[in-house]
Amino acid sequence: MSVRSLQPTRWLAQRLGLSVSTIERLRARGERNLPPHVVIGSQSIRYDEAVVEAWLASRMGAAAAAPVAAEHSTRVDRRRALA
Repeated sequence: MSVRSLQPTRWLAQRLGLSVSTIERLRARGERNLPPHVVIGSQSIRYDEAVVEAWLASRMGAAAAAPVAAEHSTRVDRRRALA
């Protein structure tokens, strides 16, 4: 069994470049734009470093694909305009 590194909300806030209050507000609203968290005890919330890094990698992969899709649609629009 491997030991997982669980980090507090302030770590996630630093990692994402957001404030702790923004993270807490988004989490309270049930936003899907945050990585999953772990609740320990009645109020302690932690984030698994490996899960956060995988979540970021997947988000960055989607962000990298978005400009390609936008470029393709622009090319198609130009062709239509020229026709």
